[in-house]
Amino acid sequence: MPKHFRLLALAATLTASALVLTGCSLGDFVGGVFGGSTQNTADPSEGSPEAALAAAYAGVTSDQMLLAVDFPEAVQNVAIVSCPLSIPSCAASANAVSDAVVLAGWWPMIIDGGDPAGVGQAIRIAIAQAATVIVMMETSCRGLEIPLDEVALAGVPVIAVGGEDNCDPKRFAVTTRWTAEHAVGKRQTMVGALQADYVFGRTTGEVKALVLTVADDPYTTKISEGFTEKLTKLGGGEAVEKLALTAAEISDKSFTKKVVDAAKTSGANAIIVPEDDWLTTGGLAAALARDPKTSELLVIGHGGTAAALDIIRSGGAGLTATVGQSFDWMGWGAVDAIVRLYAGAPTVFIGDAMQVIDVDHNMPETGKYTGGIDAQEKYAKLWVRATPTPTPSPTNGTNQNDEN
Repeated sequence: MPKHFRLLALAATLTASALVLTGCSLGDFVGGVFGGSTQNTADPSEGSPEAALAAAYAGVTSDQMLLAVDFPEAVQNVAIVSCPLSIPSCAASANAVSDAVVLAGWWPMIIDGGDPAGVGQAIRIAIAQAATVIVMMETSCRGLEIPLDEVALAGVPVIAVGGEDNCDPKRFAVTTRWTAEHAVGKRQTMVGALQADYVFGRTTGEVKALVLTVADDPYTTKISEGFTEKLTKLGGGEAVEKLALTAAEISDKSFTKKVVDAAKTSGANAIIVPEDDWLTTGGLAAALARDPKTSELLVIGHGGTAAALDIIRSGGAGLTATVGQSFDWMGWGAVDAIVRLYAGAPTVFIGDAMQVIDVDHNMPETGKYTGGIDAQEKYAKLWVRATPTPTPSPTNGTNQNDEN
């Protein structure tokens, strides 16, 4: 790739209409077949509160016994077309991929696809910025046939992390899976299921949950659906209220009063929160802790950010537990998917861990949830390089994934 294109990729700022620089597909090789050796695939939580709680702590994990693969000699310009960056877990996923791309010696650029209409424009921006590979996150093919055909004409492969290649003919070079049993896009559903396991176990089956979502936002509604579906399977408790918030309320933090009021009037004994950031930077945990009528409620989030775990470690009110998701592991998995694509090797599963964390279980000593591994060290050892590892540096001045 010409040097000036790489420099342009690092200097640009990408959104759906303008560039933002910043800073996921793997699993195990078992018995000669790429697959995932995972836990929590047979619904072991059904039956009793004790079993549900044990399943929440076990979560979904993978042995991640991967085979080595040749690393491509050419430096890659990786465009990461993200689901809306306004959603903290989308931003964390995109930043994790970007960080891994940089540390692998390549050049990243994150493009905020925003709503579905913006994804096509984001794909065209990636082509214009001389991307050599595109990572599309949480986006299915249908409805994007025209821009994806333009990608094909430009000779740029597309790796789909989440979503499905539901076009005919297929458009994605690689469609990743989380494990053999779980598509990547099932993560949100699994988050809700693990939240249900936890609160069912902690309330001995007497769940009265206030479930938070953002109206018309599939990433939060999938968590809500996963929670209610699993609660039904468990056979006890209910979602006494589903509170649909707006993006504007989240942004200006006015949602905190709305949630506290709903918690007091609904008779809930648990609050199901789809994003840790709502509890930390959004101020919800502090608001719940301040009110005597809500300070004793069971509250579970999602993400496993350092800020959320600090609250849980302290044993304070406002946040009891969270579903940890290993975003760093996902990021390195995305880079490994690119490596295997160029090496002509079969794609393997992401397999990154997801478990419930509370003060006594799965809690790292410091920082954020990592799934118990050093993902950078793990994946770097798998790649056979013909030349020393290059070391480009991000130009945005700060690592946006430090807080996740």
